[in-house]
Amino acid sequence: MKGLLVRIDDYVQNSGEAEKQLISRLQRNPESVLRKTIKEIAKETYTSPATIVRLCKKLGCKGYKDFQSTLAYEVALFRESRDIAFQKITQKDTVEDIIYKVTKKNIESLETTRKLLEPKIITDCVKLLETSRTVSLFGLGTSLLVARDLYLKLLRADVICSLCDDWHAQFLTARNLRAGDVAIVISYSGLTEEMLQCAKEAKANGAKVIAITRAVESKLAAEADFVLPVAATELIHRSGAMSSRISQLNVVDVLFTAYVNRNYEFCMNQFGRTHIQKDGGT
Repeated sequence: MKGLLVRIDDYVQNSGEAEKQLISRLQRNPESVLRKTIKEIAKETYTSPATIVRLCKKLGCKGYKDFQSTLAYEVALFRESRDIAFQKITQKDTVEDIIYKVTKKNIESLETTRKLLEPKIITDCVKLLETSRTVSLFGLGTSLLVARDLYLKLLRADVICSLCDDWHAQFLTARNLRAGDVAIVISYSGLTEEMLQCAKEAKANGAKVIAITRAVESKLAAEADFVLPVAATELIHRSGAMSSRISQLNVVDVLFTAYVNRNYEFCMNQFGRTHIQKDGGT
């Protein structure tokens, strides 16, 4: 339900002594195991091949080869995301340069996010929306704008949902959730303390938590039951969300469209009922 590197971070607190050396290496430098045989890794981390195979299976992989291929794919995507993040707009750029660079970065961010999204997880999240008692949305800053977009979409499809602009109200909402409810928590960095608190409260009360967040180095991802990842194509300290906002909105569109697709006739009927006619009848 989560990316391999997130699952590794999740497992740290439950790892045995024989696994800690290997996990520490994976967290520091995951690329260092990609071209190594299982015997080489076992020798370098003072473990055994059997311990490594068991760890791979605990992390949801079929074995060491499956672990390596999954890790290689994630590392490649995160390297791609990092390269996009460090693309610079300089003071010397012309307006034409800015148009090209901003558009190119948005396109690349969307493409990398597409590669990160897993159809099975999208389907599982849609099923949660179908069976939930209520859906509560959480976000601050730019992520609040993304949450509001999803809120309006879900309203049109007659999904019972709520969204509060004030963080204190969001926190109270999280505390009132219980089993059968779904919390969708949106945070690009995955480090926003208020969103982490909401996710923890919702989960502690038995609600399922869906996170829309960066796919790497995100504390929110570790708290969630399901992660809909966006590419980490912007630095955490940035002038304003651009490609990250576009990627988050794209994830919201994918989730909502998948929901409509599974409930097509009902949703089409609802869209007709909830359409608000503009002046002039258009």
